[in-house]
Amino acid sequence: MSDELHCSWDSHHDTVHGNYTTANAAEVLPGVTKPLAADIWREWDYVWNYGVMETFGTTDLLEIPKPPVATTLPFIGGRFVINFGLNMAFTALYSVGEGSDFLKQFLEGGEEEFTSEAHGDEERAIAARAAITEKWESSVEIRDRNREISKKAYRDSLDRDWSAASEAELIEALDAGTELAGTIFMAHYFNSVGGGEYTSVIGAILDEHIPDHPPEWANTITSGLTDVESALPAKAIWDLSRFIAARPALATEFSSLTPDGLIANLASPPNEDWQAFAAEWADFIKELGFRGQNETNPSYRTWNEAPNFVLSSIQADLNAPPERDPHELERKQAAAREEVEREIESKLPAEVLDEYRQALYHAQTMNRGRESSKANWARACRTQRPPVVELAGRLVERGVLDEAEDVWFLRLPELRAAAEGNLDAAEAKANIASRKDEFARMEQHELPVMFEWPVELIPKEAAAPVTSASYEGLGVSPGQASGKARVIESAEAAVSTMLEPGEILVAPVTDAAWTPLFIPAAGVVVETGGILSHAATVAREFGIPAVAQIRGITSLIPDGATVTIDGSTGTVTVEP
Repeated sequence: MSDELHCSWDSHHDTVHGNYTTANAAEVLPGVTKPLAADIWREWDYVWNYGVMETFGTTDLLEIPKPPVATTLPFIGGRFVINFGLNMAFTALYSVGEGSDFLKQFLEGGEEEFTSEAHGDEERAIAARAAITEKWESSVEIRDRNREISKKAYRDSLDRDWSAASEAELIEALDAGTELAGTIFMAHYFNSVGGGEYTSVIGAILDEHIPDHPPEWANTITSGLTDVESALPAKAIWDLSRFIAARPALATEFSSLTPDGLIANLASPPNEDWQAFAAEWADFIKELGFRGQNETNPSYRTWNEAPNFVLSSIQADLNAPPERDPHELERKQAAAREEVEREIESKLPAEVLDEYRQALYHAQTMNRGRESSKANWARACRTQRPPVVELAGRLVERGVLDEAEDVWFLRLPELRAAAEGNLDAAEAKANIASRKDEFARMEQHELPVMFEWPVELIPKEAAAPVTSASYEGLGVSPGQASGKARVIESAEAAVSTMLEPGEILVAPVTDAAWTPLFIPAAGVVVETGGILSHAATVAREFGIPAVAQIRGITSLIPDGATVTIDGSTGTVTVEP
């Protein structure tokens, strides 16, 4: 086994903190990431890593390595992973007493691996705890401020005439977007940590004082929160479908057209109904056009560039029965949550009620805020794409690139050199060809769920689908459902997929941009994700049974097979 990199754009190993996991990483960046996107990612990752240390006042206690050395969110084998060793070192800085296990709420792994120790310098730990507590207590204000900042940056990026920018201005805009993404991600980190910490506190209180409580209680009282940001796309797309359904002629035509036909009618509305819908569509894109599969990866197009997924989701919702209305599903979950909250309060001893209520408030606020801060971060990431795309077009015109998409196989220093006119075309094309070969090789391999460095890549071997089997995963949203499996094997495949009402969505991962598929779905099964993963959070908001942590399930379940899932026990059964 070698200490050498598996591919040329991998992060370099952190010799101090080097425990890695792929758990939940694919929910954010699925598959192999292209070189330039990985380099951009590393730049903003350093920004927020160092920013957290400044917030804690601990830059002297924990050194953050500069790119390309692995920080908390590095790349190995071309794939995004999480350096939980460095994450736990972060956590130890503010941990007092027994340390913290907040990462268990998000990631799959062993009981010991995701538990930090308290820092040896208790006085410094108390000071760091005070600093992060201040962030937790002001999380709503920070979220709202970052929403306005990220919205303005995103809309300015959309409205800017990039063709009028100089090459230096394009690089300056890319750097500004990278800095913004890192700064805004800090709030996402603080929300995630706080949500996980307080959810753990609630679980401990319930276990101690109501030991026979149903296991799903902790999930129930941190869901049905309403106005969760990652549920907005599903609700907004449903609303568009209801707008269309109220106009029978439009609904008939909309259901019969291909995505290309729909896009053509939106560009040039043929009648008053289409004109009215085009106005609604423009508002939707203005607000949610930054969304998309793999939306924090600047090499991917999002809904404002590639709306096919949204349009097919609208068509699916037109066929969905009224009881799948996500607004109503959300209200039902809120009512269920409130009922459980009342029962818990009636059973807890009076002396722990204040502690419980405070923990519940913070858990609900920050678990909701985690989804909002993720959206703010995604908007910031989307400002990185336009200057790169503009520069790519110019490099094609100059003969430096054969095609615009090749820009993502450059490295960041090469892009800077290209902007200055100092990139040799022949050398660049040779490097791109070599990296494309590396990319193809990396796509044929995977990584273990948890590993240390050095690590051997695992050749991909698709499991043979079975007609009858039972699997055990992690139940992340309670309830039972049966239906025909609709297997979606990648983010790219999701773009052209339309679920039929009552089908079970089976996917490697899901994120906010996938959630419109949840509305017609009777249930969801994913390969990875913890209790507070984005997929789990949205499934609970809509009361949709969901199971996570069944590796390879997209290969194991045949598309169209009858599947029964139990989101409480984590059982998935394939029936003959």
